[in-house]
Amino acid sequence: MKSIKSCINLSLLIASIGYSACGLSHSGGATLGADGTNASATGLAAITCEDDGNGEPEGLFVQIKDLSEPVTGLFINIQLYKGTQATSTTDTISGDADFSEGVQLNGGAGTYQMILNKTNVGARAFEVVWHCMTADHTHTGTDIVVRQFQ
Repeated sequence: MKSIKSCINLSLLIASIGYSACGLSHSGGATLGADGTNASATGLAAITCEDDGNGEPEGLFVQIKDLSEPVTGLFINIQLYKGTQATSTTDTISGDADFSEGVQLNGGAGTYQMILNKTNVGARAFEVVWHCMTADHTHTGTDIVVRQFQ
């Protein structure tokens, strides 16, 4: 049953990512640790930034919104890394209508790794946005591949 739930959640995440990647806004969501028992549940995606005619990418911008009810000590985080650079952001207020503080990792064109994790046992429903940006804040080529989701 656990693997069926994981498969369904991964399918929903991929479908939402695939659907939303068709527009200028890139966003998707799912539930991390849907069975509620895995404190170390993670998601991993590779996001590639490239010049699609709008300009050379300067970096990748991300934000996350925790859609779940508040639970003391349970938050959802994103870490970005590329090469020897990294940054992160956390939505510290679960269930509100606001995204976390936005962060941008300026690693230029190429593939960035995005890791989602949570801080404790419990399921976390979330929405994440990601945008490859040029130096003048223009959205440019952005592709995503989900590598792991549990």
